[in-house]
Amino acid sequence: MADAREDWLDAPDPGQRPAELPFLALEDTFVSGDRTGRRFRIRYYRGADDDRLWGKILFGAGAQGPPDHVHGGAMAAILDEAMGGAAWQSGHPVVAANLDISFRHMLPLDAACVVEARITAADGRKITTTATLRDRDGGQVFAEGRGVFVVLEKRHLDAMSGKADVIVERMRRLREPEKDD
Repeated sequence: MADAREDWLDAPDPGQRPAELPFLALEDTFVSGDRTGRRFRIRYYRGADDDRLWGKILFGAGAQGPPDHVHGGAMAAILDEAMGGAAWQSGHPVVAANLDISFRHMLPLDAACVVEARITAADGRKITTTATLRDRDGGQVFAEGRGVFVVLEKRHLDAMSGKADVIVERMRRLREPEKDD
């Protein structure tokens, strides 16, 4: 029988649809690539009416910092990936240049959480984003972040392994249907 928390993780909320983020094509990335779920399990969803990115997260024992609570670095990693993911899903292949994370409350290991991220400004290659990590019901804020991301130029992508090509090509294919709508 399926665990109710796993069912929640895999089901988009009303007004959301699964997000096909290009970097999810990579295996073994720190946040989304944790296939064991020991650190965290996360599923991303896109707002149906806007470019917000939502994530549902279950934190595992491998994310522990203070006893029985999630490490601040694990929370920051979730905010970082979600903010970058909001940029990627909008067609901006980015890397973080600056992250400003504010921790509001300690996060118990057993909590089911949601993260919401969005772009707040785009100026040339500079993309500014925000994200909030809350409890499942949205009432308790555990951490908030603001990020400045830089769009990678072709020369930067060319300097990476062929995996960057796979990600950028996937981003292009994922964006094509939207142009036809």
